[in-house]
Amino acid sequence: MKTYYLPDDLLEDPPARPDEVVIRYYTSNHDTVRNRIVLNQNMINLLISGKKTIVYPHATAVVNSGELVVLSTGNVLTSELLAEAEDFSSILFYFSNEVFNRFLIKYDHLIRGAFQEASKQPFLIFKQDSFIQQFITSLQPSLRNTNLLPAEIRLLRIEELLLYMLQASPEKFRSIQILTLDKQELQIKKVVESHIGQPTTVDELAFLCHMSTSTFKRKFSEVYQTTPQKWLITKKLELAASLLRTFEESPSGVYMKVGYQNHSSFSEAFRQHFGTTPTDYQQMNLNVVP
Repeated sequence: MKTYYLPDDLLEDPPARPDEVVIRYYTSNHDTVRNRIVLNQNMINLLISGKKTIVYPHATAVVNSGELVVLSTGNVLTSELLAEAEDFSSILFYFSNEVFNRFLIKYDHLIRGAFQEASKQPFLIFKQDSFIQQFITSLQPSLRNTNLLPAEIRLLRIEELLLYMLQASPEKFRSIQILTLDKQELQIKKVVESHIGQPTTVDELAFLCHMSTSTFKRKFSEVYQTTPQKWLITKKLELAASLLRTFEESPSGVYMKVGYQNHSSFSEAFRQHFGTTPTDYQQMNLNVVP
């Protein structure tokens, strides 16, 4: 079964920057069942006609015409059912966490204040009121003709939609904020914990997380309560100690497996962390009687 990567598969050319907003008019004249979708950006689906089911690992959303759904990044299965005598149709907004974060900063004065306890589901469903319906109507002519809008207009339209959702339902909007922040935390954990044994720099980790280095460092500290440099050093040395305890590795062979460029810098860092050299550490564990 084919897997679709969205919005990447919709683009003829790579986006100019990873936080680009993508808007597409989508229509289909046949039912589809359990398409495999990888959402590389958050998505807002404004459903015009038909019925859509979205299956996440731990939750399922059913969206009907006249509703919109906010979806977080990740792997999902989707099914689409046509309405009677009508094609399935919707308008899709794809936007990155960086775009959403800039929105939060710009409208911080509207977001402050007490919110009710927010849902932590990977999706949120809203009813389309008259404003949203007029919003859809205003988009349809240009999207149906070319499916392309200038970057500046795309940013204005997603901002308009988010701002209306914020004012219409502050509690649900708070849920969107939690939804995107949770995904950022998961992204950081996946990237850094899969690169412990590699000679990867903090700048490179930030790039893999689609963040600036300063943003990555700040968010990393929020997740791990320490700096990326200190955390990486600790994890690399803990991995080295684990390898040395297997007795299948020599100290001179371990340093490259944990991402150090030379043996001397590895030995010095290991001594400062564990209070002994890698060789002495291995020897002490060798002499331990079970």
